[in-house]
Amino acid sequence: MKRMLVVGAVSLFTGCAGETGDAPTQVIPSRTDNTLALLIEREGGQGGFVEGAAERFKVSASGESFKSVSWSATSGALEPDAERVTWKLPPKGVATLSVSVETESGKKAQGEFHFNVESTTDTLLNAVIDPSADVTGGFCELTFDTAGRGHIVYFNDTHRSLWYGLWNGTSWTTEQIDGSGFNNEGKFTYKPVIAVEPGTGTPHVAYLKGQGEHGRGELMRVAYATRVGGTWLREPVDLADRNDAVNLSIALNPAQGHQPVIAYGDGTAGARITTRTGASTWSTPLVIQGSLTSEALFDAAGTLYFTNRSVLTAVKGTTVETFSLTGLASITGWSSLALTPNQHLLVLANGTPTGAWGSLFDVTLGTPLSTSTARTSQGDYNIGSNDLAYGAGLPHIAQRHGTTLELITPDAQGFWTYTQLGTIQDGTRPSIAIRPTDGTPHVCFQRNGKVTFL
Repeated sequence: MKRMLVVGAVSLFTGCAGETGDAPTQVIPSRTDNTLALLIEREGGQGGFVEGAAERFKVSASGESFKSVSWSATSGALEPDAERVTWKLPPKGVATLSVSVETESGKKAQGEFHFNVESTTDTLLNAVIDPSADVTGGFCELTFDTAGRGHIVYFNDTHRSLWYGLWNGTSWTTEQIDGSGFNNEGKFTYKPVIAVEPGTGTPHVAYLKGQGEHGRGELMRVAYATRVGGTWLREPVDLADRNDAVNLSIALNPAQGHQPVIAYGDGTAGARITTRTGASTWSTPLVIQGSLTSEALFDAAGTLYFTNRSVLTAVKGTTVETFSLTGLASITGWSSLALTPNQHLLVLANGTPTGAWGSLFDVTLGTPLSTSTARTSQGDYNIGSNDLAYGAGLPHIAQRHGTTLELITPDAQGFWTYTQLGTIQDGTRPSIAIRPTDGTPHVCFQRNGKVTFL
């Protein structure tokens, strides 16, 4: 498998200290099938890999000492020093750093690591979205409109408020959607999700709002907000008291003028589907036995898809069809979905156990749905959390592997290619979306307590 490192203007998380004192160290494992597993460590470096910068790396192998170490690079100047090397990065483009080792016990191995070297201008893309002093981005979700503008909802974790960001291709502007306030019926917010009208860029947000501390069974209700004429309109969706066990998703029905549809459920009251039929007016929910265990999305004909544990559910009007995804329930509590142009539905399990036999389902949708077929693919061996998007004929996965953020795509043979995107806050989940104007995948995530975009 190939290993590519692509990091723009990032602040690397200090996961461990190397021999350079308190300087940050980024550990990058080799994913080859060698009997000797190699690691290279970026010592004392933060931010992106920028042309002309002198980066210092060290190679290591668990439990082994080296008899010989040899470094090489496709471009740029190397100054090798046994298991360490200083590499003056070449001009912008992809460059490869290779290392060959022989251990005192006679084992031999090679490692090849690919880096996307960026210019100073490139590094400006990677940005903290909200520069306030607060902790932000414990949750974020990213999407694009057809003009290529980025839209995001995210938490201000410090004050438990809900915020929206708009990227015009160069910079971000942010504004508050909801949160506690004075005489404005504001409350603490939880679990926001976003959908955007493709042509107009009008954002539609679903979320929970309530009072008290998250995770302690506090009562909350399903809410909705949209931005009209520069003002956020906030509406209750369901007046029933619920708790933060509720999962929810929002999607826009292309067959009904992009009407907002919210799917939500807590596993005990069933999965509920409700449609906004007018200002502050929502349809009586269609209740489906089971629960909501994935995001929901529409196809072009107006069929809504989501998973109910190991069952793929399709809803059109009041017609409900199902298709079994064998094995999904045992490996995940939440899944990401992506629909391909040829009516394949991809289902990615989030946070699968180490070595799970299958984490990505490729469903060829049939009519009726029960005639569908599915293939399963193994993901990475060890996964923290992930998200899925589809573009340029390929699935794109943003994955947290410990505190490392990776972009995963298949190569020409179908093997996964792992592209390093720097670091991510432990215990959080990234969100990935494809910008339609240029096909570039972008990710929002939390790094060093800040909501970040690259």
